[in-house]
Amino acid sequence: MIGVRVRSRWPWVRGVKLSYESSYALKVIAIVLLVSGVTLYLILSPIITHRQVPFGVAAPKGQIILLNNITLGDRTWENAVDLGKVLILMGSENYGNSVQLELRTGGWCMDVVYWNGSDYFVGERCTRRTSISRYLFVVTSSFYWYPEGGYHLILYKPQERPRNYELVNFTVTYGPKSDWGALIVAYPKKEKKSNP
Repeated sequence: MIGVRVRSRWPWVRGVKLSYESSYALKVIAIVLLVSGVTLYLILSPIITHRQVPFGVAAPKGQIILLNNITLGDRTWENAVDLGKVLILMGSENYGNSVQLELRTGGWCMDVVYWNGSDYFVGERCTRRTSISRYLFVVTSSFYWYPEGGYHLILYKPQERPRNYELVNFTVTYGPKSDWGALIVAYPKKEKKSNP
């Protein structure tokens, strides 16, 4: 055994001899404590610093969405947008089982379409306000809410053709919380035909 003399500033440690095995054991214990402390911090810090995520509309908030001809089952909508594909809500609070969505821009309405397992079913036709079950959303660990794939909110103008780059506003209400959303509808650019 090799003795190592430890020099210290503290009077009660002066002159203490540690064997090689003891000094090695102290180093291993220090490393284990350090790794354990870092691991414990990484596990507990999200729990300790957890913040409530307020309810709101994450998207769309003014993004340009292309108008399409949408066909679901035997029903077709011309110059329409499937809001269900672009709508993202957020929030960690629980205010009940339904979310209210209301169109604010005049001339627009929406059809609510469900996939019932064998066919598409139009639940509401040309409505400006609808109630969506909270359970039709897939909620991620970051508290973002995505509508399930079989749920569609088809926005369209029944009386006229939409203007290019027309702004469509809507509000989403969940319990006492309400937030706005908006999208700009645009027609896809036509490809220029080249002459050979």
